[in-house]
Amino acid sequence: MDSHGKYEMREFGYSETFIREGNRGILIFGLFLVPFLAIFALYVSNFRIEKALIPLGFTLLIFGIIIAIEIPLINRRLRKLRILIDEDKLVKQCGKKQQIFLWKDIARIKTVENKNGIVAQIKIYPKKPKIAMYLHGFREMENLANLIRERTSDIVMHQEKRWKLDWHNPFVGLLLGGVPTVVIMFIIASMGSKAMDIFAIVFGLLVGLLILMFRPLTKLNACNKWVESVFGIVLLALGIYVLIYFLFVGKFP
Repeated sequence: MDSHGKYEMREFGYSETFIREGNRGILIFGLFLVPFLAIFALYVSNFRIEKALIPLGFTLLIFGIIIAIEIPLINRRLRKLRILIDEDKLVKQCGKKQQIFLWKDIARIKTVENKNGIVAQIKIYPKKPKIAMYLHGFREMENLANLIRERTSDIVMHQEKRWKLDWHNPFVGLLLGGVPTVVIMFIIASMGSKAMDIFAIVFGLLVGLLILMFRPLTKLNACNKWVESVFGIVLLALGIYVLIYFLFVGKFP
């Protein structure tokens, strides 16, 4: 509040430290992915190097192109993110796109702390049924959480949760998500090429549909809307194309 008794609008930008940690996580994931794909390609080809080399090289090339294009774009979008704390409203802004909650319309706030007790996420739910606001990775998250608590009324429900694991640590994600995925992939591959084909088709169709239906990345960041939409449509279209090809030809194209 200023000397005239009015609230000064506060602005919070996205954390460069969080961006660097995200890039580091992608690098670690890439270092895990390369040997896994190499071993998996050899396993599927019955350890015939000449047969595994072409699909492996093509997959790594596609992955490298996607990373080279997407990472700078994602970082640029994250740097556009702003949280504006105004007297009567909370604004999440990305370029010209805005998600606005009036303080009086907020019903519930959930603050999530990391295992060290530092605020990692803030989830804000409105009274009316619309998309919740997710805040994470911004500068001064602790201060941001305090300001939000101060602006909301006493009837707003405040919930607190603390992670038991450090979910920002990429090795935790690899251990809990990557290792089971590797096991499942090898189990499916052991069932034969048709099982792998069916799995690829179902995976493409299911993930494409889930992305378009639930928009997980858009909910986190409005700037991701078109990227997520294009990715979901392409994945769904590829799944449909491969399904039709598989039904008529009996194998993966």
